[in-house]
Amino acid sequence: MELYQIRYFLAVSRTLNFTQAAEACNVTQPALTRAIRKLEDELGGDLIRRERTRSHLTQLGQAMLPMLEASFAAAAAAKAEAETFGRGDVAPLRIGLSESVPAMVLGPVLREVKRAVPGMVLSIARADAAGVADALDRAEVDFAVSAAPDTSRHDRLRSWPLFDEDFVVCGEGRSGVIDGLSTLAVDAVVARPYCEAEPVTSATWDRAGHEGRTVYSISSDRDLSILGALTGVFALVPRSCAIAEGLPFLTLGTGAPRRCVNLIEAAGRPRNTAATAFLRLMRATDIAALARGGLSSAEAVQG
Repeated sequence: MELYQIRYFLAVSRTLNFTQAAEACNVTQPALTRAIRKLEDELGGDLIRRERTRSHLTQLGQAMLPMLEASFAAAAAAKAEAETFGRGDVAPLRIGLSESVPAMVLGPVLREVKRAVPGMVLSIARADAAGVADALDRAEVDFAVSAAPDTSRHDRLRSWPLFDEDFVVCGEGRSGVIDGLSTLAVDAVVARPYCEAEPVTSATWDRAGHEGRTVYSISSDRDLSILGALTGVFALVPRSCAIAEGLPFLTLGTGAPRRCVNLIEAAGRPRNTAATAFLRLMRATDIAALARGGLSSAEAVQG
């Protein structure tokens, strides 16, 4: 079944006249008739009952009409979409973002990419570090933004450090500076299993003498807001995450774990205009200042 056969049939269904349909399709009437007969052979029955001056759809033709209309419309839409991609009118940008990295570090860059590439079509997929690396390896995303992921299983991934930060303590609505976790009266600590550094933070609590503590668990940094209502419950959180959630926090004078957040891509993979602009701006922007909340969006973007 060819699209031109469907187009000819739809023209006859509108005009109910082979001559008018042939003129509308800019073909000869014999060519239109042959195409429709071939379509009828493929569908196993007559679609049109031919009369001297006027034709009518058969029962089979009436049954096939909505499906053939939908097929033709879908094919036309697919062709139009392909043409816009070919002209660069549409530029998909797919980002895999680690669950533990706040989206605020991408906002100013994405705003500038959208300004430079109006056809940008953005999609952001959240996963843990291994998940975003796997998605990048399978070409499901164009870039990954993740905290010190283990990319040793992937041969073609390359990364650029975006910012390095310490972990701070959230809990009891407190803020300030403390000299180590051992100074806290801890009833329970909060586990963030979606964070790549969770084994490190757990070991940090142990070394501070809190190895026998109760462990609560959350599935999103949005749930950290509950800490202000719980006495004696604390969480070790990347500084950028605490800032993004608007949480008061305690800075550790000593013994604070740290992490590095990276931008990762697959080496040698072609980039469209949006991906090229995103990579350039991410490398030119002071992402560290954004993560600290120390600069406005306009000040941070340098490229």
